[in-house]
Amino acid sequence: MAEQPIANQTVLAVFPYGEDRTSLASIFARSHWKVRFTRALSQTQTALNRSPTGVVITEACFSDGLCWKDLLYEMQKMEHPPPLIVAGRLADERLWVEVLNLGAYDLLATPFNAKEVLHAVSTACRRSENERGMDARRKRAASAP
Repeated sequence: MAEQPIANQTVLAVFPYGEDRTSLASIFARSHWKVRFTRALSQTQTALNRSPTGVVITEACFSDGLCWKDLLYEMQKMEHPPPLIVAGRLADERLWVEVLNLGAYDLLATPFNAKEVLHAVSTACRRSENERGMDARRKRAASAP
């Protein structure tokens, strides 16, 4: 049986202008994913509220002193937050464990590897869609007579 296409193929990437942003734009230009960029937490919150997003990829630290944990905290207030993937040059085992334990989906090392980025984004979206489907089935079963 063929896999169903991913429903929301939009990636929100939180990166300042520079190498990582350019690399992501190039990776997603050769894929079926649409990428939108923001640079700060406030812009990201606005973008998340304006339109559905399949997954968010963010750098570990923002130029305004905030970091991925601040973004994760804000996203966890959403009814159905998209998965969060953190990226950084210091992507070591300690950070990976912290990312997963706090509720983000994955950690990617920069500079980006296109295959790794696309795999992480695809699996994050699939998992999110599967969880939403299970939630919907549970709600239907609970409301059935």
